[in-house]
Amino acid sequence: MAFLDEEEQRVAAPEGPERPRREFRGPERRRQQYLLRRLIAVGVGFGFVVLLVVGFRGCLEARSDRGLRNYTQDIGTIMQESEQRGKDFFDTIESPDNSPVTLQNRISSLRSASESLYDRAQKIGVPGQMDNAQDAAVLSLRLRRDALDTISQNVTSAAARIETADAITTIQDRMGSLYASDILWTQVARPEIDNVLQGEQVEAQDLPAGNFMPEDALDWLDQTKIAEVFGGLTASDAAGGTHGLGLLQTSIGDTTLSADSTTTVPDDSREVQVQVQNQGESDEAGITVVVTINGSEIQDTIDLQAGESGTVKLPIETLPQPGTETTVEVVVEPVAGEAVSDNNQATYTIIFGSATG
Repeated sequence: MAFLDEEEQRVAAPEGPERPRREFRGPERRRQQYLLRRLIAVGVGFGFVVLLVVGFRGCLEARSDRGLRNYTQDIGTIMQESEQRGKDFFDTIESPDNSPVTLQNRISSLRSASESLYDRAQKIGVPGQMDNAQDAAVLSLRLRRDALDTISQNVTSAAARIETADAITTIQDRMGSLYASDILWTQVARPEIDNVLQGEQVEAQDLPAGNFMPEDALDWLDQTKIAEVFGGLTASDAAGGTHGLGLLQTSIGDTTLSADSTTTVPDDSREVQVQVQNQGESDEAGITVVVTINGSEIQDTIDLQAGESGTVKLPIETLPQPGTETTVEVVVEPVAGEAVSDNNQATYTIIFGSATG
């Protein structure tokens, strides 16, 4: 038995000491921690960039949406005002008490208002998506301005007793331009604006009808209709000798305006003074003086005896932006029996600012 125990002890080799496990210490552990921190920093930075991009994109989209809404509101307001000018125009030419000269001056005033709308449309902010719509809208407004200009110049010829055919034909052509302006707005500009808003999923105010011509527009493309309206104009004969008025001068504050150059007027001016003379042989009552400042119209009346001069004072309710050029149109409406009215109106360019003395 002792022999077996001794043999067993020889066979079983003694176990050596347990090998210690390797621990990561020193430079290697610090390197792993550094890599871990870098990975965390990269992850945080990437997340921040994603949030920044999303936020920036959201700001751009909000800005774009706001630009589309502002454009729609601006062009809609202009076309609504142009629509009203159209109603005024057709109400004017169908008025039963028109004389050729009176009608000519009234259409000329509407032409000035239409030019102001055309200028405003060219200055509004236009998002890139609205370029095509803007081109069509501006062209529509230009057609309206030019048509009124030509029609006003042909009124007296169309109302004459002889050689009226050319004037009637010219007015008919310009009625066609007005009709074309409606097509440009209703079939090109307005649908394009609606399509852009729908595509960008932007809600904006509803656009106006914007038509310049009335519902019976096609009737005004017929020469018979035009000849009937303009050929029926009569110059009222008033008793008491010749009739005639003259616009002598226009002032704002203490500054007299010049029709040949830009005039600087005090920026605290609140009144327009228009000096008118009765250059006829008859007393005149209810002489109408109309002043249009950047499309905004103010008017008043005055009574003058034959040969007398007087001044109409009109308050400026809305002052233009200081430092910018402003158009002022003054019209002394002709009286019954007045044959020549070239000296009844004037257009000035002014700037509200410090007086130059």
